[in-house]
Amino acid sequence: MRPLHVTGPIHRLRGLVVSNVWLLDGGRGDRWLVDTGHPIERLTLLAGLRRTGFSPRELSGVLITHRHCDHAGNAGFLRREFGVPILAHVSDAAVLAGRATKARLQARSGDRLAFLLAQIENLTTTSTPVDRELEGGDVVAGLEVHHAPGHTAGSVLYRHAGTASLLSGDTLLAAVPPLTLTQGMCLPHPDYSDDRDAALAALRAFHAAGHAYRNLLSGHGRPILGDARERALALIAGA
Repeated sequence: MRPLHVTGPIHRLRGLVVSNVWLLDGGRGDRWLVDTGHPIERLTLLAGLRRTGFSPRELSGVLITHRHCDHAGNAGFLRREFGVPILAHVSDAAVLAGRATKARLQARSGDRLAFLLAQIENLTTTSTPVDRELEGGDVVAGLEVHHAPGHTAGSVLYRHAGTASLLSGDTLLAAVPPLTLTQGMCLPHPDYSDDRDAALAALRAFHAAGHAYRNLLSGHGRPILGDARERALALIAGA
């Protein structure tokens, strides 16, 4: 089963449960992944890549939304096995490359399952060399890079202006944590964020700047198409 076409060149790899991996397929020489999924789903990721009809070696690169293991967990593998370049914001790149110590997630909500999953992240080492360190204002693969620190120091929003789509990682969710099985737009979870207040401030600043989008393609949950920005504004206003 081929990847699910979402809009324009953007597809979602099928079969992944833990988190989403997005494919931007602009044709030979312009094929990118946004995020790589969790290591426990590596075989599913590889199966999804095989169904694209081209080799992983043809990928132009992987763009990381943030350093957590369920998003960057297969980045080092793809780089090592297939030579895929890795791109991440400079702040998370320092952690992934081992030049900086990651912040430990703290129990804030009282949710025991969230606490357990946060501890798994705390105990997991996600590492990879980063071939290009991104800054807010960069443009790569047709995506604008908007730094949105808070969930992690190097979290980013990628805006695809051509399709009015926002690839948001975990800074703005399309499923309810901690298990993200229930669909619905959500703000970052406090137990999974370095600084949830900073993440909310980054979201407010991004929307106040007037960046337009209609579609939300999050790190978790199904795509929200057509009215995503209006829904996000209402959610943020109530926070």
